[in-house]
Amino acid sequence: METAFAVAADSSIDELSIPLVAKSLGVGVTSVYWHVRNKSELLDAMTDRALRRSGMPAFVESDDWRESLMAHARGVRQTFLGDPVLTDLILIRGALSPMARRLGAQETEKAIASMIEGGLDEQTAQETYAAVSELVRGSVLLKRLAHKHSAAREVEFADDGAFADAALLQDNRAFELLLTSVLADVSRRITD
Repeated sequence: METAFAVAADSSIDELSIPLVAKSLGVGVTSVYWHVRNKSELLDAMTDRALRRSGMPAFVESDDWRESLMAHARGVRQTFLGDPVLTDLILIRGALSPMARRLGAQETEKAIASMIEGGLDEQTAQETYAAVSELVRGSVLLKRLAHKHSAAREVEFADDGAFADAALLQDNRAFELLLTSVLADVSRRITD
């Protein structure tokens, strides 16, 4: 499994294959097939392991649902940004194992229950959680795609890192602006 992660980190989930894993292990392809039936099964196992070791932050309730949701969104975003393979497995591949779906559903239910307890009706809580979740995923995916494209261009252009640092700072500011705007809008609507 660790070899599969190393191959995916060096290339991508798309380029990962059973023959590449076998080659990296120095064994025949058939040896790998004793452990997994196909690439899809390998990716499911990798997804489960990546989620277990990722330290994906749990939703932590507080007196203010906005603060809890903001902290959770920031934590999930940072986890994905820090682990490109996890991002590729969950956000780009999009196929989740039963364990991953169950964990995601539990966190969603916990967050929505906390938001309802904080004064939102169920529909508003669900819509707000969905909007913040989309914001996190969209932000991470855009950053991941930009990273993939910039890696391809590094061969053509020398970069001292200043541009990349400025782009990350701008991405973080845009994310914070959008996150606070979504939550401010919900707060305004529930007090009107």
